[in-house]
Amino acid sequence: MKIAILTSTTAEELVKDVIKNDNKNNYDIDIIALPVPVISILDTNIISKIILKRTYLLNKLKDYNLIIIPGLVRGNAEIIEKTTNVETYKGPKSLGILPYALDFIYNGGKLDKIKSADEVMGSIIPKIIYKTAFKINNIDIPLRGPPTIIIAEIHPDVKIEEVDETAKRFVNDGAKLLIVGSKNDLNPETIVEKIKIANKYAPVIVELNDISLLKSHQDLGIVGISASTNFIQENVDEISKDLVIIIGDRNMKKLKRIGNDLINKGYKVIVDPVLGIPGIDFVNSMKRYINIAKSLNAPILFSAADATEEIEADTIGVHGLLAMISIELGASLYLVVEETYKSIRGVSEAKEAIRIAETAYSLKSSPRGLFSKLLVIKQGDKPISISDQVKYDEVNYIPPNYNFNDYIQITVDYNMKKIKVLYKRNNEILAALEGKHAMSIARELVKRINITPDHAAYLGYELSKAEIALKLGKTYVQDEPIIVPPWKGDNGD
Repeated sequence: MKIAILTSTTAEELVKDVIKNDNKNNYDIDIIALPVPVISILDTNIISKIILKRTYLLNKLKDYNLIIIPGLVRGNAEIIEKTTNVETYKGPKSLGILPYALDFIYNGGKLDKIKSADEVMGSIIPKIIYKTAFKINNIDIPLRGPPTIIIAEIHPDVKIEEVDETAKRFVNDGAKLLIVGSKNDLNPETIVEKIKIANKYAPVIVELNDISLLKSHQDLGIVGISASTNFIQENVDEISKDLVIIIGDRNMKKLKRIGNDLINKGYKVIVDPVLGIPGIDFVNSMKRYINIAKSLNAPILFSAADATEEIEADTIGVHGLLAMISIELGASLYLVVEETYKSIRGVSEAKEAIRIAETAYSLKSSPRGLFSKLLVIKQGDKPISISDQVKYDEVNYIPPNYNFNDYIQITVDYNMKKIKVLYKRNNEILAALEGKHAMSIARELVKRINITPDHAAYLGYELSKAEIALKLGKTYVQDEPIIVPPWKGDNGD
């Protein structure tokens, strides 16, 4: 069977690469580019007219048994079929599904003239094929990602009593490996204790700046070390080849030279070209990643730390973009450092960002339209406005009518993850309640105390804000707005 796949001039080479790499059944396939920059925005009627106006194209297509058009093209493929006298069907919306659609045809399946191949075949996420560079315990480290392994650093400033909870949360949030961070003024015994605790949850790599500590760290079961190129160069003979070595440097000549030397000596090496600070070194660092990917046969570490800490924006969106960049660069590991409070839960955000990026990569499409938990404040579609025939009375601002002998105090305990409410009358506490669910607290309070409608409305409003603040990890201040978008005034109106 001879199959013609219609595409655009800009997508022609990409489609050829997909077919070349995935045509395991050796179909007789030709990629035919219409003289348009984008085909997916067209409809079948326009495509038919384009073919009809070009005799060479029409005559060429008549030599095929089957024509496949992109699944995003609007309209009925039968219009093209009538023009060419060749069976025409809609392929998938995502290029990565095309090999699966061809297998579907090869095994006797029939595509549709109106529905995309995705709809006909059901939901398919192509498998990512990769080469393993080496293993850390039982974890495959790809030579080039994706897949991309999340590695989280326990920052040097994390206190010993916080390490257990931090390491456990990192792993639960998606980290497969942990780095125990270090700095010159940190007590070596503190690092030892941190390694012991972190090792209960995941394989541990330790930042090392003193070779005399290596033996004790190895005895604790670390799987690798992270150090500067200069440190590794000076101490390489004392480092066991059982350990993974992470080396980072902005100097590409030095990084390549030392990296290749370690690989030639039989070490398992991960290289970090150092992601730059946006606005200062970010663009240059992209060049470093591209350079190192082409010239060094070792997995690449992509560290999101500087970008998430230096950009004054919610890290949830920053990780969304950085994950896509890391996938495009072929990074094998994605490092998250929750150094300050604004980057807290970054591992969880990174896990979702990597999932979306890997899915888009496997589909060979953009992440647009994929289900995403990263859309917390905004959403993909405009809210649906429901209209009915009921006549509504306009309500303007109504000032409160409180009994000022009564007072409601609402606070959020972030350590206990609870909302707390005090109800006072004439400075006497009538009720002191706490819980996680705003509605339940409100119900219990109105059962216990006969409060005015104004106070009841106020209670519900403020408790709802407190619950949102607790979930988002934002500071709750009674009578102040929780979310103030940049397009709104200071009071959130």
